[in-house]
Amino acid sequence: FSALSFDGSGQTNSGISGSTFKLSLVISRLRTMTNSSPSLRQQQRNKFRAIRNNLSANEKQQASAAISRHLATFFAQQRTPNQQPQKLTRIAAYLNSANEASLDVWIAEAWQHSQKQIFVPVVEEEQGQMGFYRYAKNTQTVLGHYNLRTLAQPEASEHIAAADLDCVLLPLLAFDKYGTRLGMGGGYYDRFFADDANRPYLLGISFDAQRSAQKLEKSRWDVGLDAVITESGLTQFGTRELASGK
Repeated sequence: FSALSFDGSGQTNSGISGSTFKLSLVISRLRTMTNSSPSLRQQQRNKFRAIRNNLSANEKQQASAAISRHLATFFAQQRTPNQQPQKLTRIAAYLNSANEASLDVWIAEAWQHSQKQIFVPVVEEEQGQMGFYRYAKNTQTVLGHYNLRTLAQPEASEHIAAADLDCVLLPLLAFDKYGTRLGMGGGYYDRFFADDANRPYLLGISFDAQRSAQKLEKSRWDVGLDAVITESGLTQFGTRELASGK
């Protein structure tokens, strides 16, 4: 592409009009905006991290209690969107940070039902991967990476593959009405559940304040949510069956 120079008539020496040149500038700016999309996503993370972190301890405690009640109802019904009963026994949860919705009350109640098996994520930092391991009442935990609770001896617990899970409770920073999940940015959940054919039912856990009124930016590798539970209740985004994940 030859260099362009303007004369007084608004016409370039190559014969391209000034308006066409302006259009090319607009296209160039759009490309610049597209290339800067990761920074936009980081801005979204910063926004919703601040919103979540600014919730008071009492607000988070009350909301977490309501979320636990909604989870109890959800699993008690154990029905797919087409009303077919399903057994949800192998459930992935998480050990919350100080600012995330707590699942501790619900997990303690789930332990009372012998048919329910709870698994939690363990980050394998060197491999950049995450695995899920059985979390029982007598399982010991320690503070691990990012000062988060994790299993003290994951190798001593049962490991489970994504395809063998019935339902997954996922933490998040934000979500929108399309089921887009904005996570912390590590991509661990996206990688672990990348295989759509063997993906279990993905249920986001969030405070109402983390609901985005605007559509969140989504990358092609992002794994979306099937539903989300907040202190206000359940919101479903798709019609995938719970147990089969299809």
